[in-house]
Amino acid sequence: GNATIIWIILAHRRMRTATNYFIVNLALSDLLMSAFNTIFNFIYASHNVWYFGEEFCRFQNWFPITAVFVSIYSMTAVAAERYVAIIHPFKPRLSAGSTRVIIGIIWLVAFGLAFPQCFYAEITMDNGATKCIVVWPDDAGSR
Repeated sequence: GNATIIWIILAHRRMRTATNYFIVNLALSDLLMSAFNTIFNFIYASHNVWYFGEEFCRFQNWFPITAVFVSIYSMTAVAAERYVAIIHPFKPRLSAGSTRVIIGIIWLVAFGLAFPQCFYAEITMDNGATKCIVVWPDDAGSR
């Protein structure tokens, strides 16, 4: 469904509005979440062993949170854009360039906010099983 939405909006010039660009961004983040997270987390949850190495452990703790932030901020941008269009109908709409800048800012903020998860993720051994966990500094007793 997300791939179809992306294709329809990008393939048809009249569908390229600010709102639809934000919807493409939302669909892309959901699609990337499905591609890079679902299967690996299912395997980890069902076997309770991390098979995928330390670098992917870091990625796996960073990217899903990034995708969630992108989804949240994309929906917020749609709401804000629709609010302005309804409350101030005679004001000019967002241009394609401005929309792209906002989408870039959304991704940069999402990367930054999710980075601590990546930075503190590590592989540990628990009763002979490899685990991928986030170890926060000064985390006494897993608070």
